[in-house]
Amino acid sequence: MNSFRCLGCQRIISPEQDSAGHPHSTVLPSPRILVRVSGDAKIVARRRHRLAFWIAGLALLDAVAFACVPAAALIVRFGGKVPIEHAVPYMWFMPVLGLWRFFTAVLCDLYNFRNRLTLADFIFNAAGAALLSIAGGYFFLASVQLYYLPETQLSRFTSALDALGLFAWFVVSRWAMLKVLRARGYRVHLFVLGANDAHGALTAEIRAHAPAMLQVSESDASLPMNDQIAQLQASGLVDQIVVADVELAQQELNALLRNCERNGADLYLLPGVNMSIIASTRVSSIAGLPLVPLQPTFLASVYRPIKRAIDIVVAATLLLTCAPFALIIALLVRMESPGPVIFSQERVGLHGRRFRVHKFRTMIVNAEAESGPVLSPSGDPRITRLGRIMRKYRIDEWPQFWNVLMGDMSLVGPRPERPEFIEKFIAENPLYERRFLVQPGLTGLAQIHGRYDSDYLHKLRYDLIYINSISPIADARILLATIRTVLTAHGAQ
Repeated sequence: MNSFRCLGCQRIISPEQDSAGHPHSTVLPSPRILVRVSGDAKIVARRRHRLAFWIAGLALLDAVAFACVPAAALIVRFGGKVPIEHAVPYMWFMPVLGLWRFFTAVLCDLYNFRNRLTLADFIFNAAGAALLSIAGGYFFLASVQLYYLPETQLSRFTSALDALGLFAWFVVSRWAMLKVLRARGYRVHLFVLGANDAHGALTAEIRAHAPAMLQVSESDASLPMNDQIAQLQASGLVDQIVVADVELAQQELNALLRNCERNGADLYLLPGVNMSIIASTRVSSIAGLPLVPLQPTFLASVYRPIKRAIDIVVAATLLLTCAPFALIIALLVRMESPGPVIFSQERVGLHGRRFRVHKFRTMIVNAEAESGPVLSPSGDPRITRLGRIMRKYRIDEWPQFWNVLMGDMSLVGPRPERPEFIEKFIAENPLYERRFLVQPGLTGLAQIHGRYDSDYLHKLRYDLIYINSISPIADARILLATIRTVLTAHGAQ
């Protein structure tokens, strides 16, 4: 019996479960929600689980090394008899230093064994991780010594030995990990698509220069692109897909993107010389070839947990500081018109999960009793006088800091939409589904550049641009621009 994977919760379910009312089967009522899981796909999934197991083991060994390397550096520096004033900073703050070293290893991509398949791929990053780990740790210990532990001592020579030892560990451990993975048959599966003139040359060049752990397969270049995509889907799950220099129709690009998002594959385009003049600097390399990634890097980025931590801190702070003002707003809403102060509405968020978004009520009670679910047009008569002011300065959005704190939303991201409209939007433009790759947000590019009543396609353009370029700098710029937008009431209804 065939099984399916639900994109809402990633569980493997049977058709009977779906027909019986799987909890996510109605989130996005579309055939794209359920993806058939073939026997080859299950094999590849098991292979990825085994890789995750080995990487977890490597992380545990790293944790031991993070404690042993500085201890060895102290012993070498002082000849086996380490003065207590030099040992105390490392003994007391080893957990902090260990976490910092683990963070720098993740930041420098030292646990990526899908895109880094040779020792040369790790050496430069290992040096960067070692230097960043020691520099940050030394600055932290020096600050503690200056303000709290003036009787302790720090040795710069010890730090240099620590950096050399950490670099050596990163290089040796990654070399050993590659040896183990190769001996156990681990391979990264790459699939090449393209037209006749570019397809064969690209495949041959990748095979000639690719690492031994890269297994290359190709489609039949004589077939139309739709048939090549069908060959890709029939081949089971792959890790990387490279499209040779070819003009893809929108429908074909959408099919490739959906395939990659569901199967966890990386999608790259080898640009021709003409396309290279508009390619961004975010370029990857396979077998020495310049490839432009067509998927957001945020999904596997170290910034993802940092972004969540920032959301929690900022949301909690603003909820506390704005509480007195929120109470005044609540009293004014209640005085102007009968009905609840807080308006809650169902929206769709990350991975198609439904949640309830909260706002100060800006419309009359039962505003959609006669019209049904509709988007609010410009000059909507259902909006109250106070509601118009709150919308102008985005005051009605304040309760959504609670959604951010609870993890339903982020400070920055695509605005969450109502499920009543999502099926229609996806039917008109399947790329709308990509908005569910990230958490919805309080504000985004569409909110600082567009209008309140902008067409959803205009907002979608902004959202797709943001998803492909999420970074701390991008989020900081959007938040600063949002402050300006709120104060000037730009784009308000």
